[in-house]
Amino acid sequence: MKENEFKPLAKNFLSGIGLTAHDIPPKEGCKTPDFDVEGKSSRYTIELKIKSDDPEEIKHDLEILSQGKILNKSTSVTPRNRLYAIIKEGVQQMEEHDPENKTYHVLWIHSAGQDPDLLRMRFHATLFGNQHLISAEKKCGMTCYFFNESVFYTHRTSLDGAILTYNDQLQLCVNTLSPRKNDFQQSDLYMGLSHCLCDPDILQKEEGVMIADCDIDRQKESEVIKYLKDKYSLGHLQTVDMKQYSGMIAVPKDNN
Repeated sequence: MKENEFKPLAKNFLSGIGLTAHDIPPKEGCKTPDFDVEGKSSRYTIELKIKSDDPEEIKHDLEILSQGKILNKSTSVTPRNRLYAIIKEGVQQMEEHDPENKTYHVLWIHSAGQDPDLLRMRFHATLFGNQHLISAEKKCGMTCYFFNESVFYTHRTSLDGAILTYNDQLQLCVNTLSPRKNDFQQSDLYMGLSHCLCDPDILQKEEGVMIADCDIDRQKESEVIKYLKDKYSLGHLQTVDMKQYSGMIAVPKDNN
């Protein structure tokens, strides 16, 4: 789906939860965000990004399948530099349009293609810097938010949240590192999407996720782990990378 096809759907959805979206006129020499959105008591600047499959990856996959081979994939569900660049561009557009942060800044990222759920998970990891952890003192694995370098951590002063959509699914991701998080959590958009949130503050209370709310260089993994061990009173903690495994084969056409 192209952006000009998705924009009317996004506007209709926002209208359905009591928000009014106005197109932001383009400006010569720079890219502007898509929507200026108004609620009863809050305003938002929203930039829409649509991501589909990587053409080079699709070409490679088709070459393997055309040879009658099984296509096996092991895909890491971790923050991605390519996705980070897409998101960073959207953040910069909103910053240039509203440099004084008079409105809440929200990205709307729609995942399309052959496996939109996988793409959505990778965007989610890129936003939050998620990391799966295990501890000898726990009987199950744990998820830590903001463990890795992430968009929400890097742009915590200018990005309040992100809407992730794929197929007919939607989730509002909340940047709880933003200095405006308390106000955002009381705003019209948050309330309108309270049934489909990813809010680390809530997840920490209800599901026991960890939050690396520290001012430590995320490249220094050992220091982040030490912070978490101290914060959650753990003697042992280590990372485990999560991957998605899949296999495909091309089925010959029946000419009969």
